[in-house]
Amino acid sequence: MTITLHGQGVFRLLLMAVLLVGCTAEKVSDEQWAHSELSSYAAAFSPDGKYVLVGDTDGPARLWDLENNKVVYSWQNKPEEVGTTTAVGFSGDGKVAATSEQDIIVLWEVATGEPMMRFTFPVKIKSLALSPQGDYLLLALYDRTAVYFDVIENRVVKILEHEGSPVNAPINQLINSVAISPSGKYGLTGGDDQMARLWDLTTGEQLRSWKHSNSVNIVAFYPKGGFVLTGAGNGQTHFWNMVSGEEQYSLRTSSIWPKERPLPDFPTFKMTTTAIDFSPDNNYLITGHASRKLCLWQVVTGDRLDCWQVARRQALRPGVVIQAVSFSPDGKAVYSEAGNGIGQKWLLK
Repeated sequence: MTITLHGQGVFRLLLMAVLLVGCTAEKVSDEQWAHSELSSYAAAFSPDGKYVLVGDTDGPARLWDLENNKVVYSWQNKPEEVGTTTAVGFSGDGKVAATSEQDIIVLWEVATGEPMMRFTFPVKIKSLALSPQGDYLLLALYDRTAVYFDVIENRVVKILEHEGSPVNAPINQLINSVAISPSGKYGLTGGDDQMARLWDLTTGEQLRSWKHSNSVNIVAFYPKGGFVLTGAGNGQTHFWNMVSGEEQYSLRTSSIWPKERPLPDFPTFKMTTTAIDFSPDNNYLITGHASRKLCLWQVVTGDRLDCWQVARRQALRPGVVIQAVSFSPDGKAVYSEAGNGIGQKWLLK
């Protein structure tokens, strides 16, 4: 007997197959460390993959030496006052680190651990990015703006805004994420208007914008130039051509869903990307997600190579957000930092 499937029958079989293989297995990491006593609020890896800066909840930010698993420096605005570090970052050359406590940013010299500059802003800081040499900051503020800030001259150079028309709102929308290009010439912002926007940081001119299905929570530049990556919460993560504005692909955690078919509006095809890093040779991409998931991708095609889940710190607390990911300097391993305060190392087979 021969059974022929058409239309909806084929779709249902594909969907069932995706659901069956969609469950991601938990892997045992090759190494694991407690980088925070209880939980961390923010984390960032140095560009060379040798250090991780972890913003502890109600404690100082700590710079960890990954190879030796030891604290190099403990940083906070006022040593006598314990605060929560709400955002952290590194300059592109890895020489400058930044820590933010609500409305205060301190820049630190990584080589010595000494504070370099301290700035107080009139509103709280949501996220930050440092320029390649650490002489500029791009800050997403809770007043619904992003500011491009000259560290040396202590002044705001440009104010960037996400007006609310894409979501039919009469007011500007909150900006969630920021990034500065490796050249230092361009900025990326992602906001609650469901838009990712590309800016000329010298002129403040908006060069491109990309609409998403939800609030944009992560933006990043491809290190070799020419492309950007943007992601919407509980939506899709896209790889775009900066010059043409066209989408190269969207990341698909289901490896069996046909590329020629658009992704259905179904929960199993949606994800929230919370952290990304490109391999030293720029051929691979690692992403961290809000569902304690890590995924490895091929940059050229966007093909998923592997996905796995990190361990929980406590079995009764299943929610684990991956705050930062990084390739090791030799590209043979991946590091992850999660909101449960656990850092892990995964050897790539």
